[in-house]
Amino acid sequence: MGNVLGSPKGNALNPRLEPDPIIPEPYLTPGNRTLGFLFDDHQKAYPINWSWDMGIPDKHIDETWVTIMLGSGLRLDGAGGKTPYVTLWDDEGKRVGQHWPADDAQLWNNDKLSDKTFKIQHAHARDKMVTAKYVMISLFDGDGLCLSAVQVSNGLESTTWYGDMGQYCGMQWYLSERKLGHDLPAPKCVWLATDLGYSSSLHWHVPDVYGTKSKLAGYLMDQQKYMCHSTPRFAEWRGLTADGIIPFFKPVLQYEVDAETGLPGRDKTPEDAVDKIQWNKNANRFPSPHFGRSLPSTTQNETQSSSSRKKRGFNPNTGHLIITEQKGHEASLVCNSTTSYGWDVVSLRERKYCDMTVRRLYHLCDSGRQENCFDVDKEKLVGKGGINARGEASLLGVPEKRYTSRTHWKHGV
Repeated sequence: MGNVLGSPKGNALNPRLEPDPIIPEPYLTPGNRTLGFLFDDHQKAYPINWSWDMGIPDKHIDETWVTIMLGSGLRLDGAGGKTPYVTLWDDEGKRVGQHWPADDAQLWNNDKLSDKTFKIQHAHARDKMVTAKYVMISLFDGDGLCLSAVQVSNGLESTTWYGDMGQYCGMQWYLSERKLGHDLPAPKCVWLATDLGYSSSLHWHVPDVYGTKSKLAGYLMDQQKYMCHSTPRFAEWRGLTADGIIPFFKPVLQYEVDAETGLPGRDKTPEDAVDKIQWNKNANRFPSPHFGRSLPSTTQNETQSSSSRKKRGFNPNTGHLIITEQKGHEASLVCNSTTSYGWDVVSLRERKYCDMTVRRLYHLCDSGRQENCFDVDKEKLVGKGGINARGEASLLGVPEKRYTSRTHWKHGV
């Protein structure tokens, strides 16, 4: 089984965990056959074991299975959309294969992960048993997708990329309903969309998403530099098409072997992975490097995007409210972020509410706070003057909010 963690057949100590078709997706029982990483409250990477075992072949095969997990579960409004394109390359930058979806193919919010596992033939590779080392996910049109995780496996090597990495490196993001398991966290999800200013594609270098002790120690020497300023390692693209060519590491990166797992550890020469040039992230087919002086900090697309955002705010549906009990879903996280995009949210753990249209944070109303707060029962902001004897909330000093739909993320989901 090579670098796949765990046994596909299972045993008494480490059984292969199959999904219960009766349990909704947010309750998925986790396997532990991929080792990736998430980020803690201090934005420090830490290892996480998880796997969708039905998306991992029982042996090394001549195709790659790619399983896409959206940030939505059965009840999160609007985070599903058109099925994306998936493109694979080997470590030398040669195309291995591609998933080219039908024009009307959709990823629905209530799809099971088995419906989101794409089996990609190695049609472009001479060696059909090759292992893909670069993965790109692309949208051409349609509603945006919020990606929470992507598992990649050919039975020999299995990895999972998580949306936390995209959020950490500056992509637009939101909280995810999907926990990896009852006792495991919910990765953040990052948005892919074809609207101006949004990322329509992202890619990553597969060996660099292992959460081995050695690799994370290497990243932590300068996490932003080694994760986010290495375009071949990970990048988002505003216009790169499914036939676009991403930058590759040349020469191929060399890694130490992680002593605990035998998987790739830290880079032997970390500086080899860091960008020496700046890439044009607005390219359609062939990203071009910019030598010499850095690009201006604001491009035309970013300026137009900022103008568009002022009109629509940071909320795709102002009539939808999320009420969450989950740890890691603090309303202050999305309100205090400059890259968050999503729905108004109430955190019952934090006792805070975020108005995502303007990213403004409020306390929840209680016996000691009756003004400039959010009343959960009435689902209304209460301004100066509080609530009168007839139960009417004052709007003085606060915007009026009317919700027509709501989602409750309960603890343990």
